[in-house]
Amino acid sequence: QLGFWVAPPAEPPWMTPWAMELTHWLAVGGNQALGIELLHLIGNLIFLAGLTALALVGRRVGHGVPRNLRIALTIQTLHVVEHTALTSSVILDGQAVGVATFFGLVDGQAMTSWRVWFHFLINLAASWYTARALLDLRRTGVLAVAMGRPAWTDQR
Repeated sequence: QLGFWVAPPAEPPWMTPWAMELTHWLAVGGNQALGIELLHLIGNLIFLAGLTALALVGRRVGHGVPRNLRIALTIQTLHVVEHTALTSSVILDGQAVGVATFFGLVDGQAMTSWRVWFHFLINLAASWYTARALLDLRRTGVLAVAMGRPAWTDQR
């Protein structure tokens, strides 16, 4: 999305055809802004649910929650709070209001530009720490144990 948007920055941010279809389906009363916000909220809730499941698995097998996973959970929780604010404000006021819109003070192309970069960076951070957490969980054998296999060990 970011790569597409950087090339023609005056154009609306790009969405895949299936995302556009979901947006239209979620656009309650034809409100496209609500459809877009709901799509992002649902997607971020799914990501948060996956991170929460990883944390529960780590705890269940007795390894706790790795630091990188705690950071990813924190970032993603804040991201879900942001999307909850954006979605709620569209429902209540018709305008997305949150950190990504400077609390409604910025709109138009400047707001679109900021939102694209803001969400790219927050998604990059959450994804980075999630990838590191998955490596931590793999290295400690948590993922293998969670799938019912003995933990891999280096037998040199």
